[in-house]
Amino acid sequence: MRKILLSLVLVLAMSTSLFGNTSNASEVTTNADDSTLFKTYGPYNFKTKDGQWDGKLSVPPGGADVTVTVRNLNFNGNPMVRLCNASTGNCTGFGPLTQPRLTRTFTNMLPGSYYGDVVTGTVTSSGTITFNVR
Repeated sequence: MRKILLSLVLVLAMSTSLFGNTSNASEVTTNADDSTLFKTYGPYNFKTKDGQWDGKLSVPPGGADVTVTVRNLNFNGNPMVRLCNASTGNCTGFGPLTQPRLTRTFTNMLPGSYYGDVVTGTVTSSGTITFNVR
């Protein structure tokens, strides 16, 4: 009996030292203001109405929020932006860029690669675009 108990304790001790904590939980460190960025993509130079995407970003496994910032934009009307999934072609709806900083946040984006698309009304415009994924 004593040998069995000693063997069990030895197996338990070896398992703990070899495999450590087997919890599926992972630790993520964030600031109290929840503004920690996983990654920044850009700045990309773009031109509207040229048939090209206006930048590319990746959302990590587990999803994330994506904040789009546009700078140096000469525009007419209400500038808007959307994100399109590179593999499926599915796009978010166009949403207005909040003035005066020209930003928009898309929440709970699914993992994958996305392209940005900026529209500014009837005229061709140019500027730079940055994507902050958090």
